[in-house]
Amino acid sequence: TARIVTVSSIAYRRAKGINFEDLNSEKSYSPFAAYSQSKLANILFTRSLAKRLAGTSVIANGLHPGTVRIEIFRHLLNGTIAKVLYYLALPLIFMTMKSPIEGAQTTIYCAVDEAVEGVSGKYFMDCKVTQPSKAAVDDDMAERLWKVSAELVALTGGTVE
Repeated sequence: TARIVTVSSIAYRRAKGINFEDLNSEKSYSPFAAYSQSKLANILFTRSLAKRLAGTSVIANGLHPGTVRIEIFRHLLNGTIAKVLYYLALPLIFMTMKSPIEGAQTTIYCAVDEAVEGVSGKYFMDCKVTQPSKAAVDDDMAERLWKVSAELVALTGGTVE
């Protein structure tokens, strides 16, 4: 069985849905809102892909790796006050975060563990299937996102439609 693993983030829960009227955040941009929406899109994409791959030897799952000590947070903060507070709290924040090796475990689990054989369209946290939010299981939104994405990349034909 081949496996497709999509790394998302628990931050997707901050997105209420996909803003199809401003999909690329050209009218209004917030780093954290854009990040959250992109992570929701990852989950919706993976669910749509899994449905399209049903009956094949390919599975697709999404996951949250945990809050990992990486530098992304400095790019998501707007304003001087937020950045100052972040750097003041950094030692405490880092103590609660996973190391990159710890953060990789769910990705590795989904990619190679025998327990995931035949499991598709699911969302994992800490090497376990978890129930995503209502927005992340919205099949209508997922289908609309799939169609819009296919149009944006001019996808035609192929076996995964």
